[in-house]
Amino acid sequence: MIPAYRYAIEERAVEDFVKLPDDEQDLLLAFFRWLAAHPDTQGDGWHKDASERINYASLCGPFIVVHWCDHAVCEVRIVEFIRG
Repeated sequence: MIPAYRYAIEERAVEDFVKLPDDEQDLLLAFFRWLAAHPDTQGDGWHKDASERINYASLCGPFIVVHWCDHAVCEVRIVEFIRG
């Protein structure tokens, strides 16, 4: 059985998130929850960050959500989201 994962949003992403209208916040929150329920999601593209960790880019409506999965702590890290 796969353990329950949670999502965590990086501070800089939170700062952008709180500026969004409610409907866009709702869309992203639903997607963050979906990612936590599907932690092996590899996204629509990827790049390596400064730590050589693979960050996935997933499409969510008008946004590209950059995330990576920390299996050691059962957490999907939301690095940033960009309006595509």
